[in-house]
Amino acid sequence: MPSYLTTHDVELMHHVLIEQYGGSLGIRDYGLLEAAIYRPQSGYYGDIYLQAAALFESLITNHPFVDGNKRIAFAATDVFLRINGYRFITNSSQAYSKIMDMFDKKQ
Repeated sequence: MPSYLTTHDVELMHHVLIEQYGGSLGIRDYGLLEAAIYRPQSGYYGDIYLQAAALFESLITNHPFVDGNKRIAFAATDVFLRINGYRFITNSSQAYSKIMDMFDKKQ
């Protein structure tokens, strides 16, 4: 059974990212944060990769934080995969570029 992040885990990670890279601290909508964090645990997503994708997409599209939603989505998904024995095989600039391309095409 996978290990999951808590809202507290993600809040702390967000705080560190904002302190390190800048931006505004704060949760815009706590309910949307909870929805994003619990979505991978719903039982709908059959494997760890789909669960990671659900977490990633929800943190970006729900926009629960005032600032840094894409940053926390990437960081939280990376940590989620790592605590379950997996990891991204890419560097951060490649990942950022792919993430931005993906969401620019959706809009």
